[in-house]
Amino acid sequence: MWTPLEPDLQTIFSQHERPLDQLASGERPAVVLRNVWSPEQCTSLVQQLIDEELLYDPQEPIPEKFRPQIIPEGYYREGRRHMPAYAWDTEIPQKEKARIDIGSSLGYRGSNREGFFAHSAETNALFDRLFENRDNPVELLYDHLQKLSRDKRVVTAHEPDGCEYGRAIIRAHYGGYTYKPHFDSVRLREKRDDYAVSRFEHQFAGVLVLQNSSLGDQTAQGILHRCLWEPDVDPWLKSATFHEYAEQHKIENVEVHLQPGDLYFFNTRLIHEVPGLSGELPRIVLATFIGFSPDEDEIFVWS
Repeated sequence: MWTPLEPDLQTIFSQHERPLDQLASGERPAVVLRNVWSPEQCTSLVQQLIDEELLYDPQEPIPEKFRPQIIPEGYYREGRRHMPAYAWDTEIPQKEKARIDIGSSLGYRGSNREGFFAHSAETNALFDRLFENRDNPVELLYDHLQKLSRDKRVVTAHEPDGCEYGRAIIRAHYGGYTYKPHFDSVRLREKRDDYAVSRFEHQFAGVLVLQNSSLGDQTAQGILHRCLWEPDVDPWLKSATFHEYAEQHKIENVEVHLQPGDLYFFNTRLIHEVPGLSGELPRIVLATFIGFSPDEDEIFVWS
């Protein structure tokens, strides 16, 4: 069966000596580490972000100061282009859907190198302040990735001239914000070959859940499809008809059920999605991208 490796390091290592190799090959959909941070710590951090007006209270209308920050569903940029691209060619409904980033997204800001690295420096300074007097979830993510990697060095991504990427990003998804089936890749989708992270053979994501969106007994959860991106899949992704493709080709999938405090890693070349759920609370995660090559001693992490 195509199932995640879980629920803790000891159990995972008893099954596979090098679990990141399993992600790279697609043999396993994800590595899931349960309860690495307490729900109380997650709730405390979310409240701090609201108190500092870095996020807004979902019970209130969207404050005007946040509207310019909203990132539409499917939005990213390619290479040096300043015009947006979209993961799927459908009308982007706004209504009260919103994604608010606390951090520096390479996919969103990378068309302007100078601007991206300046913003990343601001993000890293902000995170230093936010986590100065509390447990640091960014360090927690890096530490678990380091243990999973065995003998590699996990470092924040940087350029040869020393410019450092954002260490991580916090993303809040309000109003049923949806990620339709898509893939993520600096090299294959965003085509950013002028960034050092593009040299890695594989790209992973690391996601720590801080808050779930729920409606009744349903929660917003990620779905991973057993399909590594290839060019012939692209038309189905862009037309938002990948589910038809998956049915025709009998592609299996797994829904990864996570609670606040759970951390998971997966290969972003796998077609993946997060169906929207208009619950009372936004889905909030701390996330990173990860550059991994079997023959490299370092693992790069960025936002």
